[in-house]
Amino acid sequence: MKKLQAEIINNRLITGQYGDIRFGPWSFECSDRHSFVTLSDQCRNTCQVGDHWQLAEGDWALDYQTSRIDPATLRIRATLSARRDGLLQDAVIRLIFDKPTIQSGEIAGRKYHHTDSDRYRLYPVRTVRLMGTDGTIIHVTLDRYDGAGRFTPYIYLRDRGDHWIIHARLLPIDPVDHVWLRWANRFFTLSAPDWLAHLVWNFPGGKAAFWRLRERLGRRCPEIQAVPLNRLKSSQSLMLEVTCRFA
Repeated sequence: MKKLQAEIINNRLITGQYGDIRFGPWSFECSDRHSFVTLSDQCRNTCQVGDHWQLAEGDWALDYQTSRIDPATLRIRATLSARRDGLLQDAVIRLIFDKPTIQSGEIAGRKYHHTDSDRYRLYPVRTVRLMGTDGTIIHVTLDRYDGAGRFTPYIYLRDRGDHWIIHARLLPIDPVDHVWLRWANRFFTLSAPDWLAHLVWNFPGGKAAFWRLRERLGRRCPEIQAVPLNRLKSSQSLMLEVTCRFA
C-alpha cells in the first residue's frame, strides 16, 4: 500500500514521496517590477526580516503554512499582507513534482505530456491533475482565495526540465494600475516607458497579443511580454489555500 511521506520544516514542504512519485520543494512566490520573492530558490532585490519582506515597490508580511490533514492529503495556505501601499504582479503557491513517474497532466479539460516546452498552460480554473505511471492520480485544487478585489485566481501546468510545475496564482484584474512591457535576456532587461506600455496595452488587440506572451508560448519565444500590476493598500491582504490529494 502506498504511503504519503512528507518532510515539513518551518511550515514548508522540503521533500515528499507517494509510492514512486517524488515531489518538492514547495514554495510561495511574489514579485513586482524589480523584486522577486521565493522560499525555495534565490530571491532578487529583497530584504527579509523574519516573515517581513521588503521589495522595491512594497513591504509585505507573509504567513505561510503547510500541513498534513489526512494520510494522503497536504494543504498549503499563504496570506500576504501589505504593510504599506505597494504594487504586485502576482502571488503564487508553487508545487513541483519529479517528471519520471508522472505520465501526463490535465488542466481545463486538456491533457498534456511532458515535452520540456516550458509553456505556462494558464487557465482561470480551480483544479489540475497529474497522472502517475503507477496509476496514482494527484489532485491539486485551489480551495479558497482572496484577491482583495484587485486580483483573480488562475492555475497553470508547466513542463520544464525534469519537473512538472503547478502554480496557483493570483493575477491582476482590470483596470490595472501599471503595465510592465519588457524584453529580458540573460544580459539585461529593457522596459518600455509607462506611457508606451499603457498605449500598447489599451490598443485593440494589444493586451491579447502581449499579455504574458513568453509564458504562453514557451522557451522558443523571446522574453517579450506585458505584465500588469495592481496596487494593494496598506493592511490589505491576498490569500491562497491549496490542497494536494494523492489517490
